[in-house]
Amino acid sequence: MATLSKLKELMQLPGAVAAGEFAEDGRLLSYYGDMSEKAAEIAALMCAANKAMGNMQAKGWSAYTGKDGFYPVQGFAVAGGKYAACIMGNVGVFVELSKADFDKTFETLSKYI
Repeated sequence: MATLSKLKELMQLPGAVAAGEFAEDGRLLSYYGDMSEKAAEIAALMCAANKAMGNMQAKGWSAYTGKDGFYPVQGFAVAGGKYAACIMGNVGVFVELSKADFDKTFETLSKYI
């Protein structure tokens, strides 16, 4: 489980507004930042669903191309409007697009997979 200190570390990333951890079934395990608990619960469900969908697509792509290496999905980003959700493993951070440093964000997140 991500400790509060890890979530606080993620909050130091450029543009970070909230960070959290979710279970494979979409339960919110912990969060920190400028987000209500209800919003964090919905974000946890969204992250788990997107991760599951990415894994399904990666398995299909591997089967279709005959090439391994797409599965399992390690991380992803979903961007829209002013924000992006950046996820590695079951830990993620929401960032403002105009302020985010995606290389630094995924480098930091990769410590938690």
